[in-house]
Amino acid sequence: MARKRVIYQSEALFVAPSGSGSPTQLHRVQSANYGFDISRTDVNQYGQVGAIDRVLLEAPTVNLDFSYYLNSGQNESALGFVLSNTRSAFAEIMTGKKDLSNYFILISPEGTDANINAFEATGVNSRTIGIGMGGITSYSVEAGVGTLPTATVNAEGLNMKFYPASTGYLPEIDPINGSGLNDVIFKIPTPNSGDGYSVLRPGDILLNVSGVGVNASDLKIQSFSINADLPRDSIQKLGNKFASFRELTYPITLTATVEAIVGDIAGTDTLGGGNALTDLICGDAAYTLAFNLGAPSTNCDNSYTPYALKYTIKGARLDSQSFSSSIGDNKSVSLKFSAPIGGPTDLNNNLFIEKNITSA
Repeated sequence: MARKRVIYQSEALFVAPSGSGSPTQLHRVQSANYGFDISRTDVNQYGQVGAIDRVLLEAPTVNLDFSYYLNSGQNESALGFVLSNTRSAFAEIMTGKKDLSNYFILISPEGTDANINAFEATGVNSRTIGIGMGGITSYSVEAGVGTLPTATVNAEGLNMKFYPASTGYLPEIDPINGSGLNDVIFKIPTPNSGDGYSVLRPGDILLNVSGVGVNASDLKIQSFSINADLPRDSIQKLGNKFASFRELTYPITLTATVEAIVGDIAGTDTLGGGNALTDLICGDAAYTLAFNLGAPSTNCDNSYTPYALKYTIKGARLDSQSFSSSIGDNKSVSLKFSAPIGGPTDLNNNLFIEKNITSA
């Protein structure tokens, strides 16, 4: 009997470093979208109104984007991010050690929970979609009142392959001629629900911001977002049908936005004579922003510890500060920061991700 549909219960997302046949499952996935666009060039000539051919000058790029609820840092580790306060979160990606990965979407039989019915999920009726040699092009984190903290990842790959089982040759290709590299076989492991926290909650998030014209301790943070775009340049050469490399394009700038309800206005000069913009222009201080996501707990003393995840942005500078006020609404402020991404061991300008932290 033909399958009627595929829904989220039957799917599981996996990732493995390039060359590895042992994928790791990503947990708390909320969405996954993938596909490719084919760009063709018309070949025209005098004496003929229609194109005599439509040729491919560049191989299609496979696009993948997926989102998941923040958890215990396991997904970040599997994706190649470094969890440390002394090395950039992008260190392994920047050095090329974990720059490219293969992604796998397992599809279990219809009506089967992939994470529960392990035997059926990877049995003879399972299917797999593979995306080969994918490099991350953006990573973002969002959290707000009334919503669960979520991460979104975008990647671009060189190949997409469909498998009639949960095993097969890696979807990697030779960039010279596009032929498959049939020397490593992958096998999707038994899917499961994961060992970390079920989810992180907005009530366990702590953020302190100072020196921006408002009383930070009196701010009612409503939401924050961290965005890292990792643009890539396709390096091609004559004789190759595919891009030889897809390298990161520098410089890379990280952005962060904080939305809050204003309590008190910070001020040190009540007689006039001070000038906030002059102080900003002349001083132009760099900030360290720490976003602490506490582990779920039944304790309501607002201790927030331990912190399941901690995002630290060093070298952040204020780009804009906007106040909004109207009848019926609370006065709010929007703070936008940006920071350069330095080298793997740059401790002054970077994004750092940590897990299981006991203090802020």
